[in-house]
Amino acid sequence: MTPPAVGYGNSEPSSSTRSSSYTDRSPSPSSPTYRRAHVARRRLNMSSRVRHLLTPRILTPLLLWSVSLWLVHRYLYALPLPSWKTLSPEDTTVRVESLFPPTPDRQGEDSLDSLDPRYRPFAPIPPPSPFPRLRPTRFLPKHCMESWFMDGEITCTPEELGEEDTLDATWLWVNGSDSRWAGEMATWRKVHNVYSPERHFREQNELKYSMRSVVKALEGHIRTCHLILYDYAFDVQRDVDLLPQSTIDLLEDEMKHHRADRSSAERYNGTSETEISNALASHLSENWRVSQTPTWLDFSKLDPNSPDHPAEQSPHNESETQWRGEVKYPQLRYAAHSEIFHLPTRDRADIDDAGETEWREKEWRKKALPSYNSMAIESRIGWLPGLADVALALNDDFFILRPHAVSDFHSPLYGNVVRFDWGWFQQVRPVLEEARFNDAGELGGLWHANYLLSQRFPHRLRPYFAHAPKIITRSLHHEASIMFQEALTISGSRRFREVKFGEGDVQMQWLLTALRVERWREALLWTWAVANLGGANGQWGDDSRAAIKNLFELGKGDEDVVQIEVHRGERKTLQSMKETFGKAGWAAPKATDFKFSSMDGHIPRILKPGSNENLNDWCNLDLQHCFGPFWDQTDASIPADEMFKRLTFQHPECGDCMIMALVTASGPKGLSAFFPAEDATFVNPSTNPSPSFVPVAHLPLTPTWQEADFSMSRVLATTSMPGEAVNLREYTMHLLSRYQYSHGKSVSHFHMLKDPNHALKVFNDMLDKNPKVSILGLNDDIERGYEEVRKIMNRWFESRWPEKNVWERGWSEDQE
Repeated sequence: MTPPAVGYGNSEPSSSTRSSSYTDRSPSPSSPTYRRAHVARRRLNMSSRVRHLLTPRILTPLLLWSVSLWLVHRYLYALPLPSWKTLSPEDTTVRVESLFPPTPDRQGEDSLDSLDPRYRPFAPIPPPSPFPRLRPTRFLPKHCMESWFMDGEITCTPEELGEEDTLDATWLWVNGSDSRWAGEMATWRKVHNVYSPERHFREQNELKYSMRSVVKALEGHIRTCHLILYDYAFDVQRDVDLLPQSTIDLLEDEMKHHRADRSSAERYNGTSETEISNALASHLSENWRVSQTPTWLDFSKLDPNSPDHPAEQSPHNESETQWRGEVKYPQLRYAAHSEIFHLPTRDRADIDDAGETEWREKEWRKKALPSYNSMAIESRIGWLPGLADVALALNDDFFILRPHAVSDFHSPLYGNVVRFDWGWFQQVRPVLEEARFNDAGELGGLWHANYLLSQRFPHRLRPYFAHAPKIITRSLHHEASIMFQEALTISGSRRFREVKFGEGDVQMQWLLTALRVERWREALLWTWAVANLGGANGQWGDDSRAAIKNLFELGKGDEDVVQIEVHRGERKTLQSMKETFGKAGWAAPKATDFKFSSMDGHIPRILKPGSNENLNDWCNLDLQHCFGPFWDQTDASIPADEMFKRLTFQHPECGDCMIMALVTASGPKGLSAFFPAEDATFVNPSTNPSPSFVPVAHLPLTPTWQEADFSMSRVLATTSMPGEAVNLREYTMHLLSRYQYSHGKSVSHFHMLKDPNHALKVFNDMLDKNPKVSILGLNDDIERGYEEVRKIMNRWFESRWPEKNVWERGWSEDQE
């Protein structure tokens, strides 16, 4: 996968941060090649002058002085770090990093298989600090990004674009048949006085086959599979026997370095036959956990980098681009609830008392864990250690039945593929209704999510999504977690859906899908209203008014025009999709019928049944209503961010109509009418200390639009380098790259199994006889013949996906 190009503006990124898919090969005095040659010439000229100085008599004192200086500053006085202001531009690009530290290994020997296949003792991985840190998404190479956004054309070669993306996949899993789990759940039910249906937690063995279906359907393109598991506190007397002796010996050796008194070295007096010290017993009780695990999972085969793993990369054949970047064996990672239930933290400089922040999280986790609420758990998926930026989120009862390409779900060209349910009556309402606060279904969580979105974006109905795997991006999940931190903190602590505190659950996957649509619309309008028309001075004046008149071809004699009828122009974005993927050397979608691309603006509204289909192809722009006094007062000016808020949030119909007009003005492809001039720049006036990582282009993350400052100076103060001359066109293209999406439909089935006869009809008639079905969702709603339905279902699963994944017990290369 091509690393993201993260630098923009006039400062060149370092080799560690520059996209590997784009290199400026033109020689210049500032190029590394020129500098090396220049230095070499200087060495030749100077060598004769310095040769007589290179004698032991002179070098020995210099060496002793250097060593002394190092010892003084190493052990007595630390050398101060250079400040941002004292560094040269070249130094700053070296200091700033785009790569993030890899996920640390767990304590102990996490690559060994479990002694008891039902449980796994582990040391939780702590979150990085500050948490989360917004990260860049994958960008197209600079010149290719320019042609893509301006003209809708790909001008890069497959080699410049790099390998096709791979996907991660995530599953939530719980074994409701586990007596230990059932005991804990019963205890917490009494505490909260709730009842939660048993069928929500019944184990049908679906997970194993769901994972097989995904790996098979996206063969070679799944990077990592993530399992999210329920976990328990480490009970030393019960759980110490789950640890291999080699792990105990390793931990005991570590404890020796931390023993403060002799008592800690004494043996723990427990009922288990495994002997450990008091120090280790205390350490395990305080710092380790025990997770549930599927019994068919072989933990020694999770990581392809393990020397015992049979992993190998598929042959790389430059002439067969469809094989580029394929991975034969995906990695499998597991994470327990205790590893993903965290609260966002701010930068250390903004924290008054780090200890208070830690105390707050501990108190919150006491309320939130253990959790039996899938919506609360899903709201933390973005915290998974080692999660890629793009991931497929599935329930264990989702299956992919046909071969798919990565582009059926995501691509750097068309963004995430969302599958909306385009029914008028299925739209999600933006309301809070107290009767829905303890809704055992998902309706309350959907309404709450849209209520939150309607505080930050226009108040409107939004489309529901189809029952299918959802594509999520970690970067957008982190934005949402900051933007709606207060609401998600409360909803995340709701242990059961049926509890009656707070304002209900939040359907996070739907929220992220709808948030992407809104952030794209917001970024489009900000690009035009603030970056383009507002420019460096941040004001709309005569030039802005003239640009709008020119857009609508208004000249002398048109002063009395107050409304403009805007018509949607012909677009060819979707028609050229297959050709575009071919030029990129990436596989085109195989099982998706695309209805809309964000490269054509903002997704049209859902029309009421019986409405004229042409209503979405035109709009009326009332100039006085949309632009206010600014339009009539020829000498008036207004801050660009105020006009942006007016069009985007106060009068959203105006913003939507302007998007249609600008897309039409851009021609059949591309979005050229939105962007500022190629040489438009803005110098970040901030004098804040420099960040350690490359800032990410994004707009404010406030929970309401009213409190957000969208001015150019404020946005770039926190999303670019202090003193950087930011190229506005490149910046806005980076901004839009984060939120691209397309809307498509796949042939999907969702069935609620009732009894054996119904199960046979579903599997034999509705699925086996319909090869066009690509996505299947099954819901446990069995009313009669539970064991028989279970047998029918598992028999069908095994006939459909007989090949084991490498991490399953009993896997053999002979099946390959």
